[in-house]
Amino acid sequence: MERGTGNRTRNRWIVVTCVLPACCLLYVLRPGQGAESLPDRLGVAGMLLTALTLAATVFGVWATQRAGAVVDDVAAARQLSRAVALAEPLSRRVLGGDRVVADITYRFRPYAHARGAAPPLAPAGRLDGLVADYQALRPRRLVVTGRPGAGKSVLARSFVAELNKARADGDPVPVLIALGDWEREESFRDWVVRHLVRDYGRSWKRAGQLVDAGLVLPVIDGLDEMDRAEVPLAESRAQGALDALAGYQEGLEPAPLVLTCRTDLYDALEASGRPMLDTARVEIDPVSAEAAAGFLSRRAGAAYRQSVWAPVLAELRARPQGMLARSLSTPWRLVLVATAYEQANDPGELLACTMQEEVGDVLLGHFIPSSVRTVAGTRSRYAPEDVHAWLGTLARGLRARGGGGTDLVLSELAHSPRAVWARRLYTAVVGVLALGPVVLLFSDGETDAVTWGLSAFFAVLGATGLRYLRSGGNGLWGRADFALPPWGSPLWRVGMRLAWSGRGRWVARVSALWPVLVMWRVAAPQRFGGVENWPMTAAMLFAPALFLILFTAHSLGSAAVGPSGWPRTGAFFALIVLWPAVVMVLLSRSAGLGPTVDLLVLFMFGSLYCALGGPMAMYTCWLLVNCRRLPFRLSRFLEWSRTAGLIRVTGAAYQFRHREFQEWLTRHPAPARPAPTAHPPARTPAP
Repeated sequence: MERGTGNRTRNRWIVVTCVLPACCLLYVLRPGQGAESLPDRLGVAGMLLTALTLAATVFGVWATQRAGAVVDDVAAARQLSRAVALAEPLSRRVLGGDRVVADITYRFRPYAHARGAAPPLAPAGRLDGLVADYQALRPRRLVVTGRPGAGKSVLARSFVAELNKARADGDPVPVLIALGDWEREESFRDWVVRHLVRDYGRSWKRAGQLVDAGLVLPVIDGLDEMDRAEVPLAESRAQGALDALAGYQEGLEPAPLVLTCRTDLYDALEASGRPMLDTARVEIDPVSAEAAAGFLSRRAGAAYRQSVWAPVLAELRARPQGMLARSLSTPWRLVLVATAYEQANDPGELLACTMQEEVGDVLLGHFIPSSVRTVAGTRSRYAPEDVHAWLGTLARGLRARGGGGTDLVLSELAHSPRAVWARRLYTAVVGVLALGPVVLLFSDGETDAVTWGLSAFFAVLGATGLRYLRSGGNGLWGRADFALPPWGSPLWRVGMRLAWSGRGRWVARVSALWPVLVMWRVAAPQRFGGVENWPMTAAMLFAPALFLILFTAHSLGSAAVGPSGWPRTGAFFALIVLWPAVVMVLLSRSAGLGPTVDLLVLFMFGSLYCALGGPMAMYTCWLLVNCRRLPFRLSRFLEWSRTAGLIRVTGAAYQFRHREFQEWLTRHPAPARPAPTAHPPARTPAP
């Protein structure tokens, strides 16, 4: 029934938007009837095109909302599953950046109480068998614990990727969420919904629908990263989060979830008397010295520099319980040491360290220069010293927020506690754009109805722009998934195919009529109803491109594009606003109007941008305030850092590669010494 109703609505829309405008245009352009003169014809055709554009926009919004209302839960879960698959690729950099990856094993650990979930009879105990072990649990609640750097986040990402591939229709979709931004005042259900909106581009209604239907499996990372060490356990956000998770259920049954936490903290939370019941627990095993030596010996760096690595490998095998073996007993540390000495530096310096903390400082001191060198070869877009200083600034900004913040969300930077001057600059810009034209309008002493009306219009735009000072405004679009991919990305072709042949193809095809009609009107000869204005034709070439970009970006969404697509969208809409402003200024110049009109035009479009895209304008103000401490093209730098393995992406947020790396940067915000000079790898002569 719904499908038939949708077809009838589509057919009616085709008649209204195609047949009726065609009849009107034939009547207007027919000689001797309709509008007699060319200006009259232009006016009628212009009004018709304007009405058609407005109708297409209204219908597009209505059709999108109606489509969201009739999609069933299984189809909505399938869409979310595709978004998660695009947003959470299992990067080789996360697993070690080489075909040789660090192996992760685990064992089921008995719970200290009688309300634990029953483990599988024959657990796999390896990374590639975690999905099967989880599916055998009853109820399906799992806590993954391990030492710092044991591979909890890697295991969680791998679990999300593998379970998402193996899920069937009707099964919940695994969604990886960092727990750092949860607060006690927010229910766990609302927190999950908020992340589905922010990280995966779901609408608020659709996200709530999926969570309430039990079709979302939260894979929650970072319980141990919520609080500082001095916070008492009973008052900690981690204990509050554990209480909220314990009460998260579907009907009378505990809802499925996966949680990662550091071993010592979870032991303390269990001993506190308020554990999370009906849950199984797996403990990630330390990497043995023999496994660590085998991993490092198979890496490309050790294969080409055997004589340099030989003392370290010999120490690991000779002293399996020694300080160096304990320091390299986690996958994170193994990846760190492999990266630090892949092409340069001497790993033998680790033998002179006397404490595990000293080993960590030495490795992290080499991590940034070695990562830059690995990704860029001999030439780099950024100097290692600049990379270190910029990442240190971002790490200190996260620490200033309090709690255990790990997410760098570009749209939220201007609302951080240290962004006071950015908000003040934005307030000043909006105030000038709103009050400036009012001063100009009243400066000539005339106070007619037009002057008061324009003044009220600018006041409304200014008030609308100022409301974004309060966190939570989306700006421009209510949908959270609008993001532009890089201009050379193959995602554009994917988006075009989706826009033209996907779910909303009829809206796209019908709406494509208005830029075609506009182009015909300005380019066609006068005897065919056009104005044959070639300068205006060149200017209007932007209209079809604008249409194509809008529908392509709407079809892709931020899950495919990633967090860097949001500032690219802001720059694109700034161009959209700038284009008509420049055209109107040029027209006023050619008509001989004074500079007052030019200023009014610029003020109007500037206020309009702040009213529609306030968060993007605030982000620009934040970049201007921090231009001495950070690159102005911050998203480009973070994408490069992601390629270098220094940053990872979770949903719509950037995160540092590891919490140890983030904390080290807060203690060492600037490089203490110049980066070591790279030297060619020494090859061992063939026997």
